[in-house]
Amino acid sequence: MDLCGPFSKASIHGHGYFSTIIDEYSRRVFAYSLKAKSDVFNTFSRFQKRAERFLDRKIKFIRIDNGLEFINEKFHNFCEELGIKHERTNTCTPQQNGVSERFNYTAVDGINVLLKDSGLGQGFWSEALLHLVYTWNRMCHSNQCKTPFELYVGK
Repeated sequence: MDLCGPFSKASIHGHGYFSTIIDEYSRRVFAYSLKAKSDVFNTFSRFQKRAERFLDRKIKFIRIDNGLEFINEKFHNFCEELGIKHERTNTCTPQQNGVSERFNYTAVDGINVLLKDSGLGQGFWSEALLHLVYTWNRMCHSNQCKTPFELYVGK
């Protein structure tokens, strides 16, 4: 799980950041555009409820960096109450959260390509992100014979 931003131009909906949550097994990406860093907690709590209901399984752990949006009492108590271990990476070592960090770089590059190719302005970055994630989840990647979407839904 990671946060990316702020973007130089807010989206047409006023969002300046995006948060990514990547399933460890399937590598399915969930991305949410956010107005502020403080929206991370509400976004994760909604994601947690939906994911657990959909999969009929509990989230066991999340890997996060030491960003203040993740390291606070509210987030800690929420995870503690639900039995979710939150693994914190060491400071200044993005390699320890490499899957999320790498995807964020890929997403920013992909957003820029999509916007440039379509001729849309920078304000449409959050829509480009949703398009990119939708496509990403439906492509086979080098280490898999199924798409992240297929692995996640079990089909």
